[in-house]
Amino acid sequence: MYVRTQGGTIERLQVLSADCPVETATPVETLNDVSLDDSVHWLASQVRSSAEDAVTHRPLGESALAALALHRGDLARDSLAGFARDPDMEIRKWSVFWLAMLRGAEGAEITSSVMFNDADPRVREHAAFALSQSHAPRVTTDLARLGNTDKSGEVRAKAWFWLAHTGAAESEAAIGAALHHDADAGVREQAIFALSRLPGERAPRALIAAAEDRTLPHEIRKRAVFWLSQSNSDAAQAYLDKVLATR
Repeated sequence: MYVRTQGGTIERLQVLSADCPVETATPVETLNDVSLDDSVHWLASQVRSSAEDAVTHRPLGESALAALALHRGDLARDSLAGFARDPDMEIRKWSVFWLAMLRGAEGAEITSSVMFNDADPRVREHAAFALSQSHAPRVTTDLARLGNTDKSGEVRAKAWFWLAHTGAAESEAAIGAALHHDADAGVREQAIFALSRLPGERAPRALIAAAEDRTLPHEIRKRAVFWLSQSNSDAAQAYLDKVLATR
């Protein structure tokens, strides 16, 4: 971890791997014998800093949370879990992102809890994104549950979007069920868009199935055809040619 100060004020805070070459215009002072707990406590004290990184202009608190996530041990985990429930919305969002990205199954569990329980739909939506970037076994089940149960239509729609991006085998069935059962027309429209984000040939296959499903509302089937028209897939083009030939 490298910290650059000027006149006692922190200007930059970066975490770099041990084999990353570092060049500086001024000598680097190495702090020896800093305990893991002391490092965690110091980083936690920087999270609510109002200062910005002098180069990236990102909040220094975000960098401090990233560094915390890379620290081993229960104290770092508990500090991150506490920040994931901080009154500041941005701190909660940064925390769940780094928890999901760097803290394995434990981090995914905390992120999932925030995703289902935070009062702010913006945080729940961000937690869904963060969870989708992890490789935890719970991702598919939790995103599907969020898509079926969240009280915010925007959050439900994003759950289906990020589920499709994971490429999970259950994506088509879960999103297809939402097309039939979600009462919000906006969510159904976004669910069709989510199908278009499936990997490879799964996207056109799912969209064709939706376009052919006469139990779906007419507008949803039209959106499926629209997203097929945006695809470069041979299967999509063949289906559109078939539809046009019948007119």
